[in-house]
Amino acid sequence: MDAQDYDPVEVARAARRLDLALAGMHLDVARRMDMTPAELLALAHLAVDEALSPGDLARRLRMRSGAITALLDRLTEHGHIEREPHPSDRRRLVVRLTGAGRKEAMRHLGPMVRDVVAFVARLPEADRATVGRFIDDLAELVAGREQPETASRQRARDAT
Repeated sequence: MDAQDYDPVEVARAARRLDLALAGMHLDVARRMDMTPAELLALAHLAVDEALSPGDLARRLRMRSGAITALLDRLTEHGHIEREPHPSDRRRLVVRLTGAGRKEAMRHLGPMVRDVVAFVARLPEADRATVGRFIDDLAELVAGREQPETASRQRARDAT
């Protein structure tokens, strides 16, 4: 495609194609790691943010308290994560990847990460900055959208 072929709709389609390719890759990796896609997504969030409270992770995964507890129990049992006291509020917990959990995830994701880094390194520096800002801004836009199921549950709760 030429640059002039990337109108806003085509850029949105390209973003969707990337989203689908990443989703497929995550399903394959979850299967190879013998975990659910939600468990892999939890590891991905922890890899990016280092430490999250169980509540923050539950919100990101759109899970309820009981479901996130069960998910964290499974990940702890397999040695992928650890729960520890919050550094400034010992009444709260934070969840972190263990070294073994990070190593196992990178065993499966490392080749793709290296390929992406090499691919991006070939872009001119100015293009890398533009692409990086675009991806960050798009991720923020998508993450900020309220999920319809969550909104309807919230309205039902508010009505009672």
